[in-house]
Amino acid sequence: MSVNSPIFIIDSMLGNLARKLRLLGYDSTYFPSIDDKKLINIAKNQRRVLVTKDQQLINTAKKQDIDVVCIQGDNEIEQIAQINSIIKLNKIEITTSNSRCGFCNNMLESIEKYRVTGKIPDGVLERFEEFWICKRCNKIYWEGSHFEKLQKFVTQLNDRLK
Repeated sequence: MSVNSPIFIIDSMLGNLARKLRLLGYDSTYFPSIDDKKLINIAKNQRRVLVTKDQQLINTAKKQDIDVVCIQGDNEIEQIAQINSIIKLNKIEITTSNSRCGFCNNMLESIEKYRVTGKIPDGVLERFEEFWICKRCNKIYWEGSHFEKLQKFVTQLNDRLK
């Protein structure tokens, strides 16, 4: 993502959306449980776009000049389309060079295959050559079937955003 990419704070009711935005490379702070006041303070202090379904939280954010996106519905493609209608996103793509950890939001880094031996299933080690790691939580990623599903999601999303 470019330096000018929006950064988000995602309300606790939108955890799946937070993970998708992270994997798409968007800095997306998310807490499974957080007080609205803390959420507002983080959004304001870090100049993050607040993404929520909570109308009361939306009103509070607007009163404090915080950029906010009101999400409606549960379809993730439509949710990202709603974000795009307010905050123009760059072309949506998923690449291992810009992805963030779906769990902790840290950038992923390439790691040599021999360094993941014993940390992932042997079958994965046999089928794949490239791996990435989150240096914060040590989660290891590879371009398996989940990556293929995400690529399909991105294609559908870009078709929707045309």
